[in-house]
Amino acid sequence: MNMFKLEAPWYNYQKKVKAMFDRDPDITVGDIYQKENGKDFGFDVEVRNHEKYLALDRVLNRVKIFGNVALFITLFDEENSLEDEAIAVYKAIFKDNPIVRSIEDVVDVTGTNHGYVVFEPEIIQFYDDDLSDYHRNWTGLAQNIARELFDDAAHGVHFCTADIRENGEDEGSDDAEEPSEPME
Repeated sequence: MNMFKLEAPWYNYQKKVKAMFDRDPDITVGDIYQKENGKDFGFDVEVRNHEKYLALDRVLNRVKIFGNVALFITLFDEENSLEDEAIAVYKAIFKDNPIVRSIEDVVDVTGTNHGYVVFEPEIIQFYDDDLSDYHRNWTGLAQNIARELFDDAAHGVHFCTADIRENGEDEGSDDAEEPSEPME
């Protein structure tokens, strides 16, 4: 007796996207992977033609919801994975804003460019009528607000917080605080 194997709908969706672009030599659809949160999934689409990348970037649905599971599609431009204007846009947005430490353009080991908006390591707090907080404040990091306001990782730009050990001094400085040992 043959047994049928049923797959979750997010696997079928990835197969549809792969079938749509399977014969296109400029587009590669990656396999599904589970996201860090343990309940959502994602897959990558790599484009080796900048014009096609720009077109897909405008129209491709990046999140598909299946009940309580989200499928995230990450689009990469293999020829020019970080558009110069993407970093320029964030530099213009955050110019002279003291909450931003730096905006970096980094190349990883595969040759892919990534941009990082690096916020100062400080807490942002404001009155938010939050009944779960004793002072009724919202408390968090600038990177969390940026991820909500902007599309995190869109156009290869990510939002993060500077390491609190980075204080502008040389790494070998005696004044630099060493990371504390974990408590047992």
